[in-house]
Amino acid sequence: MGSVFLDTDMRYNTHESLVDEAYRTCEEITRNASTSFMRSFRYLDSARKKSVFALYAFCRRADDIVDGDWQPDVNLSHLDDKAADRAIQLSVDRQSESSYPPIEYHQRVRSLLWFHENLDAIESGEKVSHPIFIALQDTLSRYPVCISDLRTLLEGMEDDLFPTQYQTFEDMRSYCYKVASTVGLALIEIYGYSDPNARKHAEEMGIFLQMVNVLRDIEEDMARGRVYLPLQELDRFGISVNELNNQDLARTNRWQEFMRHYLHRTKVHSSEGMKLLPLLDSKARKSPEMMCLVYSEILREVERRRGDVLSSRVSLGFMRKVRFALSALGLWSLTV
Repeated sequence: MGSVFLDTDMRYNTHESLVDEAYRTCEEITRNASTSFMRSFRYLDSARKKSVFALYAFCRRADDIVDGDWQPDVNLSHLDDKAADRAIQLSVDRQSESSYPPIEYHQRVRSLLWFHENLDAIESGEKVSHPIFIALQDTLSRYPVCISDLRTLLEGMEDDLFPTQYQTFEDMRSYCYKVASTVGLALIEIYGYSDPNARKHAEEMGIFLQMVNVLRDIEEDMARGRVYLPLQELDRFGISVNELNNQDLARTNRWQEFMRHYLHRTKVHSSEGMKLLPLLDSKARKSPEMMCLVYSEILREVERRRGDVLSSRVSLGFMRKVRFALSALGLWSLTV
């Protein structure tokens, strides 16, 4: 007759093994997707680092679903009817057809519903089976990450299933909040903080980072039918959407004036976002600080180019990477 204590130990060890393997899967996803994120995470202690990998893998795969770069290798047929209803509702809400053919649209909506289904299971304490959600469930048992923030992130991903054209900066800001500020709000629960103002500054940090991303990805986003730059602001400077495909636009006074305006707004969000750093647990502060350094350097590069983000994607050259490395060591100023 087996010992009840031995059986319990075996079940515990099996669960621990599954969780450890799930975290390793999330780490691999992070490593394959972003070397810059991996570098910034290396300053975290082991427990926080694993949880950040879980959160990043969740966000990465949700984004990959929308872009058509990944689909879960599981049977989702039980979600077909619900996905069909959701696809119709999304089109009605946005008064638009999806950017993708019907079958692809259905698959992407269905996969995002699968993400929602797993979040529901985690919230109700039910068992999950996919590595990303096994790791995420363990993370949410350790840190007070709000599942509502993760659901809002998925809503932002759904926005990208449609041709995107935002009219105002406030419209664009709302999108940035969904896909970036929510991530920051989740991360600070892992990093740790005591001042409630940290959440406000985490929101601003997310807006700043996403506004920089918008500048980096203009060409790629337009190829997917997405224009995140506010149309009213472009029109204010005499710029039409169609001109964004013309690299010569970057040399015009109209574009350079628009970019000065855009960069000013970005810096306002950056200034408010930077106030987050001293509010975080000192043991976890280095990771977000490094991410801010990278994006601040990208912003400097845009200024050096006089706002030309149309002729080539903005990246950091060798010397600027050296400067970034010195900043990470505290040997260079962080200010933008």
